[in-house]
Amino acid sequence: MTNSYLIEVVRAMLPTEREEFASLLGMPQYNRANNAKELERLYHTILQAAPGFGAEDLAKNTVYFKVFTEKKMIQGKLEKLMADLNKLLRTFALNKRYFAESNDMQQQLDWAAWLRERGLMDRAQQAITKLKAQGSQEKTVSLAQFRTDLLLMEEVHEWESLQNQFKGDLSIPRIIESLELYFYTYRTALANRYLLQQKTAQLPHIELLKEEDFYLEQNVLLQISKDIYAVFQKDTPTIGDFQRLMKILKDHEDGLSEPTIIQFYVFLRSACNLLINAGSLEFINILHEIHIDNLERGLFFLNDEIHPNSYLNLVQIATRARDYAWAKNFTETYKDRIFGGDEEAFCYRLNMAQCLFAEGCFEEALTFLPEAPSSSHYHHIVRRLELKLYYEMDSELLPYKMDAFRKFIERTAAKSIAADQKTLHLNFVNMLLQLSQSTPKDKGRSQKLIARIQSKKLVAERAWLLEKARALA
Repeated sequence: MTNSYLIEVVRAMLPTEREEFASLLGMPQYNRANNAKELERLYHTILQAAPGFGAEDLAKNTVYFKVFTEKKMIQGKLEKLMADLNKLLRTFALNKRYFAESNDMQQQLDWAAWLRERGLMDRAQQAITKLKAQGSQEKTVSLAQFRTDLLLMEEVHEWESLQNQFKGDLSIPRIIESLELYFYTYRTALANRYLLQQKTAQLPHIELLKEEDFYLEQNVLLQISKDIYAVFQKDTPTIGDFQRLMKILKDHEDGLSEPTIIQFYVFLRSACNLLINAGSLEFINILHEIHIDNLERGLFFLNDEIHPNSYLNLVQIATRARDYAWAKNFTETYKDRIFGGDEEAFCYRLNMAQCLFAEGCFEEALTFLPEAPSSSHYHHIVRRLELKLYYEMDSELLPYKMDAFRKFIERTAAKSIAADQKTLHLNFVNMLLQLSQSTPKDKGRSQKLIARIQSKKLVAERAWLLEKARALA
């Protein structure tokens, strides 16, 4: 036994650590195994052989009959017990290492992540703010500090992504800056070590600071990421771009991890949404099918909960695809599984309003329509739906509501939303104004409005606007 893995581990422990582990083994809260007493006896038998751990004290026969009560040895029983004790020792050693004072920063980062993942967003933000304050007080420059900065910015990004109101940069430029600073510093330091080692050892010459193209040729993950980047650099992706992304993902899906697949489907769905907004309405049904597939495969969930943006978007697309029964069933099924909770049932009410609007129950839909803070991107969704409802009801309030929404977009757009989004909303209001001022049964007017709507590169609610324009004839 003296050369066993278990004895090597015990020998490597400090005397204080051995005593601490012995105390833990005596606690039923820690040592809950069915063979807890045998584990405790085995460990004390090993400790009795310290510090020399001699072969005579640790002979297999001697140890066996000190630990077990049998009169005859059972083959493999002691080995099984040694393996179980080794697992407990490993857990103890790793806990000591992780909770060491020197690892405090990593512990705080992990705690912030835990708070975020459990939906305690305010507490997570407090933890992040504390970490930022500690980082700003760090005066020394080191590779370890660069790595910590990168991990911190990743957590900031994850928090901001879950709170995403489609404003700001989600700290992405700062992450890239931190990543490159850490990457290039570490890579160069390693290259320097290799060159120094090369001076004294017979090592081949290797081009250590390779360019990105070298990795692009042999890394499918990087290839897909670059393809996605190329698509999103364009103002509006083409149908060919979308089809290429879909094919790349399908061709390589079996070899990708689930988190990677989830992220790539986010990009694919976003490209589909951009195509729909640009006028390719045939992609509404395609996106709805992707949503159903991704939902069934659990790709929308974090800790068995769905993000509010996804909860709303799936119903928006389902109703535009005229799958009303699915939209209502989804709204009811997942109303209690919204990440972070659904304060005042905002998301549920908005989805119900959308479903009722799609079914033609306009007055009832208006009673479900929730209020959204003007600082929230949900405000745009609520206001557009409200305008459509007032149009369908031929309400006298429509002109005032349109004017208020236009002024809101013009006043706040420069500070809070992208230029394309501003254009999207303003074009919607302008087209709706023209529709509201049109005379029914005017075929010429109908054709003109259809042409104007179709000519717009960006316009919100395009399919609905076209439907209303055609109805004028």
